[in-house]
Amino acid sequence: MPCYNVERYVDRLFISLEAQTIGFSSLEIICVNDGSTDGTLEKLSKWEQKYPDNVVLVPLPENVRMGTCRNLGVKMASADHIAFIDSDDWVEKNYLERLYETALTYDLDLVECGMIRDAAEEITYLNEPEGAVDVIRLSGVADRKKLFHMKRVTNSPVSKIIRKEFLLRNEIFFSEGIIYEDSYWGILLNLYLENAGIMPDRLYHYCVNERSVVLTKNTDNNVDLITNQIMIWEEVERRGLMEDYRDEMEMEHVYSCALIFWKMLVYRYDDPPYSFYRLLCAVVRSRVPDIMNNPYILAGELQEKYMLLLESCLNPLPKNEFRKFAEKVRELGL
Repeated sequence: MPCYNVERYVDRLFISLEAQTIGFSSLEIICVNDGSTDGTLEKLSKWEQKYPDNVVLVPLPENVRMGTCRNLGVKMASADHIAFIDSDDWVEKNYLERLYETALTYDLDLVECGMIRDAAEEITYLNEPEGAVDVIRLSGVADRKKLFHMKRVTNSPVSKIIRKEFLLRNEIFFSEGIIYEDSYWGILLNLYLENAGIMPDRLYHYCVNERSVVLTKNTDNNVDLITNQIMIWEEVERRGLMEDYRDEMEMEHVYSCALIFWKMLVYRYDDPPYSFYRLLCAVVRSRVPDIMNNPYILAGELQEKYMLLLESCLNPLPKNEFRKFAEKVRELGL
């Protein structure tokens, strides 16, 4: 659990962990306090005092971002399986038991469940009936290419349980010191998966927190999305994986960089910065200059409205045209 200025939420999460059907005594909860400036550390200390055998508190003197916190937690964990939980979220009572038992029953490296975006202030439970598990076993590159592109396993680290040995063996880690670290981690995860279980059960409550770092408006932090894309592209090349997965990596770049960052420019800035747009254009043109010949593009996968956004990255607009286009994008709600 990376924890930064969540004094308003962290008790709620712990209450949902106390209620876990797997038993609180079965858990090792590593709380990395990421240099919080509010009362988060004091609240975490109380939970550590209440459960000294199960709660491990790691107080960091300064804010280092979630990627560093999660990497530290993985290194410290003594359990065979790891679940990442964000400290402003909460989980259904059978969350960990359902994920863990499924992983053991089918001998899976990863199990992922559904999540619900929840704006409730107090804990609410869905108590939905259990759904069938879709067990996926991959026999080679062709299977992995398909799974990766279909995004059956999401980039998000939450709503999952993962075998620790799988993460360490394949050196699957988060980018550090920047936000949107999951866009880096999730690609590595997908490129090494050999098996997974997908459950429809909505067991994870994702808190709709308008004050979260990634939703803050008019901030330079959003450019970290591009930084992650540059870093993961270099890392995949370094690992010798690009030749097998180039088509899928190109489309990942379209979806997780070009299109998302365009939307960020429009919806997270009162005055979309032209310099950020030109940076996006430069990265897209350097990474995927021939994207229009990608087999997924040629097959017509991308809707026309998104093709327009992509084309604007390949053929940069003058500043005045960019502003007009950005306003049109906002009006159409792309």
